[in-house]
Amino acid sequence: MKYCIVLLGILLPTFSYALDSIELLTSAEASPQKTIKYSAPLKKAIDDSLDIGDSLSKGTLILLSKNRNNYRATIQLETSMSVTGEGPHLDLTDWKHCTSDWFSITEAKGREFSLPDFDAINVDCFPTISDEELKAEVLRVGGEEWVSILEGEGWPDGYKPVEISSSTVRLKIEEKTATGWNVVTVINMSIPMGC
Repeated sequence: MKYCIVLLGILLPTFSYALDSIELLTSAEASPQKTIKYSAPLKKAIDDSLDIGDSLSKGTLILLSKNRNNYRATIQLETSMSVTGEGPHLDLTDWKHCTSDWFSITEAKGREFSLPDFDAINVDCFPTISDEELKAEVLRVGGEEWVSILEGEGWPDGYKPVEISSSTVRLKIEEKTATGWNVVTVINMSIPMGC
């Protein structure tokens, strides 16, 4: 038993993770700029959300590691539909989406990646839906009050209080190994909608 404990004491300090930590710096255009940090051990999928007013568009991704392995990062955006009610809004994030392709992120310098302007990523693929499908989903998620808002109560004739906007940004971090590129983690970051 003593030998096992001694061996464990020797091996633990030499054990290292693919990455020690990941840092996301929100856009410099946001005030104040924030740092979001994830430390090892990293889960294969990290689910998180941005605060209202924070943006990763034109932000920075920093990979911190003591090893010399090569890393790459890709990004994907997803849009969802929202019904607006002059302030309050009903986000339909568990329904239909438009999901972009995965795009490479430029490595600016030593494991620091510049995130793109999200407006430059094509997410113009929202599926066609009927008024009946939309009404059924609004009723399911928000109830009769939101159906009244959707159907124009208090709005000018012909106006639909519906918008499609970014709801999730995904960042995939991969490590180059002898067998090829392996996923270290995928960060699924929810984006506040309608604000």
